[in-house]
Amino acid sequence: MRAMWRLGSILGLAFALPGCVLSLDPVVPESEAIFDERLLGAWGEVSGSDYAVITRATQNTYSIQYTSGGRTGTFEARLGRLGVRLVMDVWLAPRDTNLPEPYGGVLIAGHMLLALDVASDEIRVAALDPDAALKALRAGEMRMPYSIEDDRLILHAATVQLRSELEAYLEQPGALDKPDVFRRTVVRHGAVEVPCFEASAWHEADQLFHRDPHWIGADVASTVDLGGERILWLFGDTWVDPTGEGTRKGAIMVSNSVAIQTGTNPSEARMEFFWGTAADGRPTALFPSRGEERLWFGNGVRVGDRLVLFFSRTIRVTFGLGFDQIGWTAIMVENPDADPPTWRLRPLETPANPLGILVGFAAVLREGDYVYALGSQNPVKSHPVFAARWPAEKVRRGELLEPEWWAGERVGWVPDSSSEPRWPLFENAQSELTVHLDAATGRFLAVHTQGFGPADVTMRAAPALTGPWTTPRLIYRPPEYHRPNVMIYAGKAHPLLTGADLVLTYATNTFEWGELTSDTAIYYPRFVRLTRCR
Repeated sequence: MRAMWRLGSILGLAFALPGCVLSLDPVVPESEAIFDERLLGAWGEVSGSDYAVITRATQNTYSIQYTSGGRTGTFEARLGRLGVRLVMDVWLAPRDTNLPEPYGGVLIAGHMLLALDVASDEIRVAALDPDAALKALRAGEMRMPYSIEDDRLILHAATVQLRSELEAYLEQPGALDKPDVFRRTVVRHGAVEVPCFEASAWHEADQLFHRDPHWIGADVASTVDLGGERILWLFGDTWVDPTGEGTRKGAIMVSNSVAIQTGTNPSEARMEFFWGTAADGRPTALFPSRGEERLWFGNGVRVGDRLVLFFSRTIRVTFGLGFDQIGWTAIMVENPDADPPTWRLRPLETPANPLGILVGFAAVLREGDYVYALGSQNPVKSHPVFAARWPAEKVRRGELLEPEWWAGERVGWVPDSSSEPRWPLFENAQSELTVHLDAATGRFLAVHTQGFGPADVTMRAAPALTGPWTTPRLIYRPPEYHRPNVMIYAGKAHPLLTGADLVLTYATNTFEWGELTSDTAIYYPRFVRLTRCR
C-alpha cells in the first residue's frame, strides 16, 4: 500500500497531491446525511501517529480537526449510505488555512469519498483506489464524465449519477484500498504550544488615549474592525471632564463610551472619542442605562453592512466590588460607517440565560460562515469560558434567539433547545479576554490576565477554537504590578493593530477611590508590544 493512502495523506494532502479520486459534487447530499454519535471524539492511528478529533458541526455534519506531521487541518464531512455500505463524504472546511505550502495554492474544491466500518472504539477507513477506478471508467463499468488533472482523477457527474454508479462499483473487489485503522483515544492536550514572544511597554502608543482632554480614562478597551483602516474602540466606565481641563475633579463617570481610530498603528493613528450628552449638556453614556441596568461593553463584530455590539447588563450592589453582572444583551448598529452620534440603533432579542453566561463579553470573532461569542459563567469564580455561535448571516440580520452551544468533543455543537450540558473551552480564565486566529502559526490564541489585583498578562494556544487549549503562559508582567491597591485586568490582543508582531492592552485601576480621582496616571488602558522570538 502506498504511503499516500494512509488516512493522514487522504485528509492532509490528497486534495492537492496526485493519485487520488475526487468528485466536484457531493456524494452525500444534506438530504441523505445521517449521524452516528459513535464517530464523535478523539481517534489515534494504529499504524502511525496521526490524530483526529471529530465533533458535530451542524445537525448532520461533522467537523474534523486532523493532525499529521505536526500540522492540523480542518475538514467537514457528512455520513451516509450507498446501498449497504457506510460512507463519509469529506471536504476542506471553508477558509481552512492550516495546510502547508505549496499545497494551499493548488487545492481543488472537491469531495473525497471514504468507506467506513465503525465500532464503538475503532474505525476502519478506506478510500477509492484511483487506478482501479480509472480502469473501471475506461472499461465502462462506471459511466460518468471524468478528467485527469495532475494525475488526479476528477469525477464530474452530478450527485444523483455519482450515487448510482458508485453504489454498484463499491461492491466490486479491489474498488477500495486497504483500510487504515483508528482507535479511540483521549484528547491530546498540549498538541500545540504558546508561541514565543518578547514583550515590552509601548509608551508612544499609550498617548492614543490622551488625545482628548475631555476623555480622561476608561477600561474594557475592546476593538472591532470597521473596515478602511477604521477601528472601533469600546470602553466601559469612562471619566469625562466637561471643562476640558483634563482633571477628574468635577469629572463625570459614564458607563460606556467609544472611539474611532483611523490608521492601524496606534502610535501614529488619529483618535476621536464619543459619549452621550444629556439635555442639560452633561456627559452621559453613549448607550444609556435601562432603568437600574447599566450597559458595559463586551465585544462586537461587523458583518457586511451591520455592526452588532455585545454588552453585559450590570447593576449596582452593596457588596464585593459594588456591581453585579446579571446577564447579556446585544444592540445592532445599522449604519456603522457613520459617526457614532448618528448611529441608528436597534436592540436585539436574546435568548433566556439560565446558566448566567455573559455571551460576547469575553470575545467575539468571525471564522468561516459563523460568528462565535464567548463568555464566562457568572458568578463562578474559576471563570469557565463557554462558546455560542450563529451563522454569520443571521447575525447580520440581528437574529440571535437560536444560538448553538459547544457541548464538548463527543457531542459538538448543539442547539439552544438541547438538554445536553454546555462544555467550557477552558477554565481559570477571566470575564474579559480575547481569542483570535494567529495567521503566522495557524493557532488560536487567547489573551487574558491572571490574578486578582496585581495580575500578569497571559496567553493560551489551541489548534482549533474548541481546543484543546494549553494552560496560561506568562507573557508580560505590567510595571504597575507592585503598585499598592492596584487592579490589573482586561488583558486583550488586538491583531488589527500594527507596529508590532502583536499588540496587547490591559486596564489599570485602583481599589482606593481617592486615588482614582486624584491620580490621572491610573485608569487608562496600557499598550504592550509583542515581538516574535527569532
